[in-house]
Amino acid sequence: MSPKLVIRSLVLALAALMCGVPVAAQGAPAAKVTVSKVSVREAKVTITGSVRLAHDTAAIRRKTRVALTLVNAKGKKEAFSAGLDGKRRFSATKTTKLTGTLGLSAVVKIGGKRSGAIVTRKRAVTVKAVANQAPGTAGPGGGGASNGAPTTTTPSGPAAPVQGTPLVGLFRLDAGAQSASGALAGTYFQMLGGPSESPLPNGDSTALDKNYTLLRPGTDGGLRTDVYQPAPSPAFAGTVGGQPTGDALANRIVQPQTFFQIDFSIVTGAVDAQTLQADPLPQISTQDGKLTGQTTAWVAQWNGLSFNQGSPKPDGTSPGHTEPVSGTYDAATGHFVLHWKSLIVGGPFDGYTGSWHLEGTFVPAAA
Repeated sequence: MSPKLVIRSLVLALAALMCGVPVAAQGAPAAKVTVSKVSVREAKVTITGSVRLAHDTAAIRRKTRVALTLVNAKGKKEAFSAGLDGKRRFSATKTTKLTGTLGLSAVVKIGGKRSGAIVTRKRAVTVKAVANQAPGTAGPGGGGASNGAPTTTTPSGPAAPVQGTPLVGLFRLDAGAQSASGALAGTYFQMLGGPSESPLPNGDSTALDKNYTLLRPGTDGGLRTDVYQPAPSPAFAGTVGGQPTGDALANRIVQPQTFFQIDFSIVTGAVDAQTLQADPLPQISTQDGKLTGQTTAWVAQWNGLSFNQGSPKPDGTSPGHTEPVSGTYDAATGHFVLHWKSLIVGGPFDGYTGSWHLEGTFVPAAA
């Protein structure tokens, strides 16, 4: 085996260990979810249950989410999720916009990866139409609603205030670059850790300063605010024990870029690939040359894992060192600079913060 393949194998093994799943246990029994009760009060659906874990540790419980989906007779869906308590129990309340007899499915996700079989109830609950129901509201533990199709509805959590005129179209990205003087330009990413936000170097970076990872525009040219840019199928280059792993394959927003021997990339979708909550289309607005907005749907994928890296998060919060979207815009030339920070939750980089810097030219969508 070549030295490069040996290093790559070691990195994959290290990543699995950091995620809390021993390499030798890839074939170990999967998690099992049990739905103990489903109840409804007006439009609020409450689901409780428990999870059996093959490796029951506090670290694994923190990384575990129960992905829940309601579906009506016409096939419209709403996805949300719930975490576990110290006894591996979960409870979620969802204010649904669906009516009639609803089915339910539940599956365990550990570090963003599915574990075990999907549990379904074809006739879980019946919801009657409620007059003047507030769209997109959610009870405790509830996520946003989604029917699985690209829409422009707002998320269920409190969205960041967006001022000014929305820029709908393509934020065409300039490739990241660093001059001999050290000056950075274009589009790049930095991972920061700890209270002091010390940078985590990327030995595979093409930048002179390995604390920065330079990014190149993808096949779409950059980030779109008129349509979602989801992951391809499959989203990753390989599998281990039936679970996705290896290089991320998405290439519409940016080209996959190597990070710790494994390629990562960026996607956006109506249902968040990590939290399984509803994500709104990215929205960037301009006012007096300044940019504000939200990038909630911005998700990084790496080694079979998905990490929400938007601001604010799908539930509307800004945990840790997450910072709002801000930037500048020249209406005469279309030139923009956009940046934000977002806490990484789960996986081998749990607790770090992603710092994103996008630069390029905005191109309005065709009328």
